[in-house]
Amino acid sequence: MNGPKSYDGLSALVLFLGVYEGALPLVARLWGGKPLLSVPSHMSGPAWWIVSAAVIVVAFCAASPAPRDAAP
Repeated sequence: MNGPKSYDGLSALVLFLGVYEGALPLVARLWGGKPLLSVPSHMSGPAWWIVSAAVIVVAFCAASPAPRDAAP
C-alpha cells in the first residue's frame, strides 16, 4: 500500500465518499429529497449543513496529493 497507485485509489475513494456524504445532502435538500445512505441528511436543524460542509472540506484535504520528496 505504499505505491503511488494505491494512494491514488484511496484518494479517489475518499473524494467520492466526501462528495456523496457532503454535497448530496446539500443538493437533495434543495429539491426536498432525503438520500437514504447519507448520514448528514438524517440530522436536524443547522447541524446537517455544518456536517456536510465539514465533510466536503475534509474530503478535499485528504484527497489532495501528498508532497513528494526531492530526488537526490
